[in-house]
Amino acid sequence: MWLPLFLLLLLLGCCSHHQRLIAQADDRTVLMKGNKPCEGYVGIVHNGELGYVGVDLWDDNVSKVVCSSIQCGNALKSFRTTNPKPEEMNKSWINGVKCTGKEAQLWDCRFPGFGVSQTRDDALQYIECSHKIEIGLEGFQCAGAVQYSVDGGNKYSGYICADGWKKEYADVLCQTLKCGTAKEVVNEQWMGWKAFQEKKKMMVDCLGIGNFSHLWQCATKESSSCPKPASVICTGHEKVQLRGNKSNVCSGKLVKEESGKWTTFQNNITDADKWCQQMNCGTSSVLNGTVLTCSDNVKVVLVDNNNNINKCYGTVAVQVNDKSHHVCGSSWNMKDAEVVCKELGCGKVHHSKTVQVNTKGIMDNVQCSGNEASLWHCRAKRDHNTFLCPSRAYVVCTGSVEVKLRGGPGRCSGRVEIQHEGKWKRVIKQVWTDENFDAVCKLLACGNKRNILEEFSQGSAEFLNGTLQCKKNVKHISECIEEAPNTRIEKKAMAITCEEHKVVFLKGNESCSGLVGIEQGPKTYWLSGSNETWNMVSANIVCQQMHCGKVSNHTSTNISDVAVRKSIWKESYNCSVNNTSLFDCQKNLTLSSDHEDTIATVTCMGKVTVNLTQRCWGNVNICLGDKCGGVCSKGWTTQKAAMLCKDLGCGNTVLEATTKPDESHEMIIASVHSTSETTNLTQCNFVTNDENDSTCKRNPAYVICSGSIETKFSDLRDHCSGHVEMKYEGKWMPVCADALKETNVQDTICGELKCGQALKRIDYFGPKAVARSSISEINCTADGHRSLAACIMKSQQSTCDPGVLKCSGWSKIALAVHKACSGAAIVLSGGKDGLQGERMAISFENWTKEMGEMLCKHLECGQLNQQNKTQSSLRSLSFNCATGKHSKSIWDCERKVNNSQTEQLFIECKDEPKITLSKGCYGEVKIENSEVCDTHWKPIYSDRVCSEQNCGGKAIYSPNNGTPTSNNEYYHVRCDEHHYQLGQCKRFKEKCKGKPVSVYCVDNVKFKTTEKCGGQVLVQYRDKWEKVCYEKLDDSKKKTDYLGKLCPEIACSGYASLIKDDNDQDTSGLETTLQCTGEEKDIKYCLRYNNQPCESRKPARIVCNGYEPPPVYPPITPTPAWPTILAVGFALAVVILITVFLRICIVRRAKKGRNVSPGKLEEDGCESGNFEELMSKSNEMEELNHTRFRSKTEANDEVSVSSFAYDDIDEVAAALPLTSRADTAGASGDSIQNGPTLEVDDQEESYDDIEACYQITETEAEIHDATPTAPEGDAAPPTGSELRGDNNLVPRRVSQS
Repeated sequence: MWLPLFLLLLLLGCCSHHQRLIAQADDRTVLMKGNKPCEGYVGIVHNGELGYVGVDLWDDNVSKVVCSSIQCGNALKSFRTTNPKPEEMNKSWINGVKCTGKEAQLWDCRFPGFGVSQTRDDALQYIECSHKIEIGLEGFQCAGAVQYSVDGGNKYSGYICADGWKKEYADVLCQTLKCGTAKEVVNEQWMGWKAFQEKKKMMVDCLGIGNFSHLWQCATKESSSCPKPASVICTGHEKVQLRGNKSNVCSGKLVKEESGKWTTFQNNITDADKWCQQMNCGTSSVLNGTVLTCSDNVKVVLVDNNNNINKCYGTVAVQVNDKSHHVCGSSWNMKDAEVVCKELGCGKVHHSKTVQVNTKGIMDNVQCSGNEASLWHCRAKRDHNTFLCPSRAYVVCTGSVEVKLRGGPGRCSGRVEIQHEGKWKRVIKQVWTDENFDAVCKLLACGNKRNILEEFSQGSAEFLNGTLQCKKNVKHISECIEEAPNTRIEKKAMAITCEEHKVVFLKGNESCSGLVGIEQGPKTYWLSGSNETWNMVSANIVCQQMHCGKVSNHTSTNISDVAVRKSIWKESYNCSVNNTSLFDCQKNLTLSSDHEDTIATVTCMGKVTVNLTQRCWGNVNICLGDKCGGVCSKGWTTQKAAMLCKDLGCGNTVLEATTKPDESHEMIIASVHSTSETTNLTQCNFVTNDENDSTCKRNPAYVICSGSIETKFSDLRDHCSGHVEMKYEGKWMPVCADALKETNVQDTICGELKCGQALKRIDYFGPKAVARSSISEINCTADGHRSLAACIMKSQQSTCDPGVLKCSGWSKIALAVHKACSGAAIVLSGGKDGLQGERMAISFENWTKEMGEMLCKHLECGQLNQQNKTQSSLRSLSFNCATGKHSKSIWDCERKVNNSQTEQLFIECKDEPKITLSKGCYGEVKIENSEVCDTHWKPIYSDRVCSEQNCGGKAIYSPNNGTPTSNNEYYHVRCDEHHYQLGQCKRFKEKCKGKPVSVYCVDNVKFKTTEKCGGQVLVQYRDKWEKVCYEKLDDSKKKTDYLGKLCPEIACSGYASLIKDDNDQDTSGLETTLQCTGEEKDIKYCLRYNNQPCESRKPARIVCNGYEPPPVYPPITPTPAWPTILAVGFALAVVILITVFLRICIVRRAKKGRNVSPGKLEEDGCESGNFEELMSKSNEMEELNHTRFRSKTEANDEVSVSSFAYDDIDEVAAALPLTSRADTAGASGDSIQNGPTLEVDDQEESYDDIEACYQITETEAEIHDATPTAPEGDAAPPTGSELRGDNNLVPRRVSQS
């Protein structure tokens, strides 16, 4: 029931006559056609259309709301009038308004609605409010910020806000103020207006009002966020300025702007204070007609980065009464900058910007029209005091930009530098253009460019942040400067020489005396010696210009040659003591009659010298009088370096530097410049380093003359042979082998060292080369001079192999007869100094302990132990180190050949190298307990090892099948023909890329045969027994002799015969040969190891006296198969039973902690069916541990017998080898690879009987190698044994004792 009642009440409310309505946002109340801003007919703007308010129900509350809503205070009076309605108000918008007086707007009151209630057409409501509005301009007459007053102008209450401020509004204001119309609506903040923030800010909006007559009709509401007041300059405003005094812009002739031009006042000035205040120059001070001087002294200046006043560039500032204030950069533009440059007489604007920095300024928002006499007369925000702003104005005028050539010997030659923002800056060479040449030369009055490029110092100034891009007919260098991106390139300074460049020089035998010449371009002239030009003053200037001190004497030389007369310089000078260059002197307008008769000649007091700090290499050092120092490398050339080397007698070639020059050398010369008449560097023009160039200090001129190179052989024990080294930049460094390829290079080195001619280049032997400074290239002329000074060398970091050279005059010291580091000292020579390639004894005469110490070091044998003398029949060579300076090598000492016999030096050094074989006469070769690598090893070295180890003097075998340890270093050895001991050979340590060296000497050889006193020959010399093949000899006697020498080696008497028709076809692995020449006395020396197996030959066999061939068995008659099968089955069953029984015995024995050996068994007791302890001798145990059955596929495998599983007792017995006497005498662990061996009784051995369990008969077994066929010959098999087939074991009963 409540819902219908609510709807009914809502309907009644909507239809009520006094209901409030919601107005649109742009609706507003205005007063029209009144005499004052706050009186008139009441109107309303609704939907952008102006209408009037009806008079029905009007009362004081309605009047109150109207006055307050239009910012006019309270209502004073209100009445109806029947005057005709204004044309703009021809529509009634609202009528019957009922207000309480508290509403903000009329439409907040109750009324029927917009345009729905009609009122009388003949009546309007006229109202008068309390506020007496006055609107004026704060600032100047007809220009300033718009402000208002509500009390008739007695006190200004606030400002009109700039938000929404338009020119048509400003026009109405200017007309109201009788200032014409608006000339300019100023949008930027203008003047200080400190009270703006404290006072009220009124918004105005005239939209829809139509022809309003007063700005206040547009007032809408107060604003709390208005940023700035509305400003206007009316056409009635007079703009004035003072002109004519650059030192004070507030003094001068007063002019005003009319139609864009400045004109003087026609009448005398009557209101001077007003004009001074308008120009922000204080008050009037002095007035003289139209010339006015205000109380403030104001001057615009530019301040550089060091806070110094600079004429034509810097931060813009204003000095007010001698106190400087910045000009802020807000809205700063090119017109503003142009006014500054013009005001200061600095030409045009080259560059203008704002510097972002918080600062206090006196001007901001500067707006110049461009025709102002001073920046101070431009419109700007000002205040009596400074205020904060975020930036500063910055200007670079063209008057601050200059160009000149620096670091050259004259005004028209040198490094291009631009003066920009108070600094001389270098120009980047990489972005230089050809058009720049002529432009720069012409701007400097130096003519056009000259097509030569000289070297100048780089200077130390920073580079220009831009490029030069000059056009033709450019008037100022500033026109060429363009901005460029900051590229990351190695910047180099550009330097040029113009065609008007000229220099003075002296031509004579001394550095500071001679004829006075002038060089310009390719031509040479001579200075006139006439009195008009040449006098004491001009001569003194020439001496100083040439850095030769003061003049000592000046004369003139007569000219008789007509051609020379034509080369007299066509200018005459009148110099003063203040001139520093002849060309700075004042030119005489006319030439004297004797101008071409003589040449000026001078002798100066000073002296100039040029040399190198290390005589023939090092920093260039120039002395100008008493002051010496270096030269910048950028002002130095290779041609000057070559001239210096020649002047110093240090060769004609300049070499490349590899080290950094000495930077501690003071740099006094920036660049050196020669002329076409220069024959010595002391005659050059020197540009002194007056700029304190830090880059120059880091890069001094540095020269290496080819004459500075020294060479030597680094091997001290040898003379005129060995590793070649050269002294380069004061450091000895190796010469690469590739640098010695050319014969003329080799001959030059040998000749330089007085070693004759080159014999050969020797391959390098030594550690792997590492990266180091090396002489990598040598080029010598083949003109026969044989001087290193004429060669060109190149040094660089290299991993090359060092070069080794041998000259014809070589000599070498060796120790003979005794050991590696002790023995009789001899000299081996290549025929130099009368030695004629012979061996000579070193004489004991004049020999000292110091010389002995030196010799031991040369031989790499440590310190001297003792030295003595011995007799010799050789010619001798005596050394005398007592004469001359301290000797580093024995070869530096004086040498003398003695044809008569003398006492020979015998020397013993302490560090005798220890050379061993790891196993006596065989094994790894070791030097000082370090193994040797085979990369340079030769077979003859192996023989030498065997000889030095007293192992027969011959190596049978030197294998290379080992593997080097990766982390170990091995000795590498190389011997030459004059090394008598392995310890004397050259050696070095390094990791091994080959194999460790092992040597097997002849004294390690052992022989045996497969049968007693005969059969196949077996040899042991490399830890195994092996068959051998033999080379047949045609000479039967020699064959008989050398084969007969084999029989004693196997403990048998003489040789009987060879076994013929050997059917053993197994020739695999035959790597050893018996090959005798017939001269050998010992069969061991006939052994040869073959790299390729002698597979085409059969194993060697021999029959000695006492030979016992293997038994021959009759052929076996075939039997039926079933008995064999039955027998085999039975045998297998028996074997199985025996095996099981044996294993039980072994297991029980193992439980007692005893080992079972499958050798001879001794039965302690088997009564319970168990074997007790089975023992064998210790020597048999050792043999068992190295022996087992071998099949043909396992011929070379050796497995411990302890792991062998025996199936029956017969197999156990067969596993035991029988050895020969020769075998037992060898090293333990030797094995037989190709079957059983011939038994030889050992009288010292005693075997215990083996008592078999369960009546196993005690037996003794013999094992013999047998071939598949019967042995040749009629010899009967040995009694008591049976041998069937290969390796058949036949038991033989032995009686028990």
